[in-house]
Amino acid sequence: MNTYIKDYTNTFIIHSHEYEVTSPAKFDQETNEVVSDTKLDDQAVEIANSLYREEFGLISPQDIKKYRAKIGLSQREFAKLTGLSPNTVALYETGAFPTKANNKLLKLLFSDDNLLEELVQQNKRTLSDVIIKKTNNYLQSKEELITNTSVKPKFNSVQLTNWYRVTNYFAAQADENVEHLTQMKVLKLLYFAYGRYGARSASNLFLSPILALAYGPVVKEVHEKFNGQKDLIANGLNDKAFADFSEIAKDAEITGILNEILQDYGNQTAYSLSKITHQLGSPWSLTEKGKIINPNSIIETFSRGIEW
Repeated sequence: MNTYIKDYTNTFIIHSHEYEVTSPAKFDQETNEVVSDTKLDDQAVEIANSLYREEFGLISPQDIKKYRAKIGLSQREFAKLTGLSPNTVALYETGAFPTKANNKLLKLLFSDDNLLEELVQQNKRTLSDVIIKKTNNYLQSKEELITNTSVKPKFNSVQLTNWYRVTNYFAAQADENVEHLTQMKVLKLLYFAYGRYGARSASNLFLSPILALAYGPVVKEVHEKFNGQKDLIANGLNDKAFADFSEIAKDAEITGILNEILQDYGNQTAYSLSKITHQLGSPWSLTEKGKIINPNSIIETFSRGIEW
């Protein structure tokens, strides 16, 4: 049979929810009808499953595998640590959807090492020496990565926002086609700057908490300061904004980070940046909505070269 491959749109129903997926499929050259191809068909199913997981905030098989690999646990060891059965862990890692209770437990565990430490302490008598040693080694290594709170950040998040505002203001003055900076976009830029700076220095770029709100990681201080202001330069800038810009411009390290983020992400919209930070397994996705994202979770993720 002669075949060819092209995109094909199909509808999948997962627990009564419909998902339309467009992905490569194999077709018969003579009849132009879809023919079965295990690899391509499985890819389409997995896309539909991913859409379902995204809609309902479910962990993915990759989330569990990455977490186990990070600590060095086997499936059986991870099952013992969490109280799940080895069979359940195996099923989750091959694509089965977790129960609501198990999903909540695992999301909390993946986002908060304090819970991991609590699990080890509470179950010392039933956990093997190997599991305890592996988790303790991981927790001790994390301490080296924890942000150095004894070092006070050079600037606060509003000052850094003013640097982005003034930079955008000058760019818009030079070119009327430059898009004005929005609150949603600057929040994303600050998040990426925070993660990248923390990964390099193990220090806080700023002290304001970063919240896991519905529309993404949100720097609390900036959100409160500019709440309700969509366009951050349309009404002009005050002397404080220019003063902050000038002060930060004297610091090559901080200016370098802010410029890097602007170069790497500045051409994207706030919506497209949200699609990055909303990916399953990201610190935002693993944090209960409305709660503070663990700073070390952000820094650990960025330290692995994953910027989400």
